[in-house]
Amino acid sequence: MKKIILLICSLFAVSILVSCQQNEEPKKAELKPTQHAFPKNNTATVASLKMEMLGIKDAENSIPKHEKLEGKKLVKVDMKINNMTEYKIPMAASLFKVLDSNGKYQPNYPMVDELGQTIAGNKEIRGVVYFAIPKNSVVDKIVYEDPKRDAFHEWTVEK
Repeated sequence: MKKIILLICSLFAVSILVSCQQNEEPKKAELKPTQHAFPKNNTATVASLKMEMLGIKDAENSIPKHEKLEGKKLVKVDMKINNMTEYKIPMAASLFKVLDSNGKYQPNYPMVDELGQTIAGNKEIRGVVYFAIPKNSVVDKIVYEDPKRDAFHEWTVEK
């Protein structure tokens, strides 16, 4: 009699364990957002500067070894800027910010090789600007704003 009760209790315990395991929801794979690119013809003339966004790239390899970006990733934006005047125009990475896919504006992330120079008259330069954005987001817009020159422009990233 004890063996039958022990067997029934064992079967009952096993059936409860099996049913509990089947009710667990499977883990969903974490989707990594995909960064899109700029449209082909994205040149804009902004306050005597002809500006073109060339591309957005992952820049994780550019992070200095002693720095940690907690919950963020580093992206860099390549650009080409042409001064269409005969005067020198200062240009800095701090004049740019991005709107991420979470709807938040992110300022530039200072790096040694970022854009920061004076563009001579009728000259063209290429430069990069870095941004630290949340890992679960992508860049939706690049914004250039220079209040001293009353200049503003937004470049939308294709989806």
